[in-house]
Amino acid sequence: MQRVFRLVGGISIALWLLGASNCAQTSNSDAPQFVTTLQVEDSGNLASTSFVQGDPITLVLTIRNRTDAQQTLYFNSSEAANLAAVDAGTATVVWNCDNDTNTACTEGTAPNVTSTSGNGFTQINLAAFQSQGITFTWDGLDNNGNKLAIGNYEVFGGFTVYNTTGPGNAADNGSSMAEGVPTSKQMFPTVYISTLAPITITPVTP
Repeated sequence: MQRVFRLVGGISIALWLLGASNCAQTSNSDAPQFVTTLQVEDSGNLASTSFVQGDPITLVLTIRNRTDAQQTLYFNSSEAANLAAVDAGTATVVWNCDNDTNTACTEGTAPNVTSTSGNGFTQINLAAFQSQGITFTWDGLDNNGNKLAIGNYEVFGGFTVYNTTGPGNAADNGSSMAEGVPTSKQMFPTVYISTLAPITITPVTP
């Protein structure tokens, strides 16, 4: 009987230590400061995963400050975000938009999201626990200007953060979204890049 009590007691202590360890890990200073998410919506601003071929698609890219202090993100151009669609299950990019002139998307109004820092950088200021979002409207065309083919795709987006500690320091190239057509390495989610969201393009009904 004493062995049973010792065994139960040992397991309880081990579980308590594991829980304490997990709590400590989530409050460490090296825990993620930001979380980036992408919401896919239809023309009525409702979350959706299915779209009729040729219909516009709304993409809302949001970054959340997880800390209890103001944080500032710096960008070396006015293109603060990049979004892309790939064939489902592949890294084949069929569309991307970094707000450049050769892309088929438009950026909606986002008051108080970006401002010029006065030193050649653009910045986004986030108050403690604040979320900031940028809304993009995609016209449903691929990078060749054609209607997206009927089938399954995955979309994702990220912020092209140059620096998180201030202009003049080393660029954060490891977890930020790059401008231009993303490579397969850019498809992994980070604090600045969202997870892949599935969408389906369906035929136009007669």
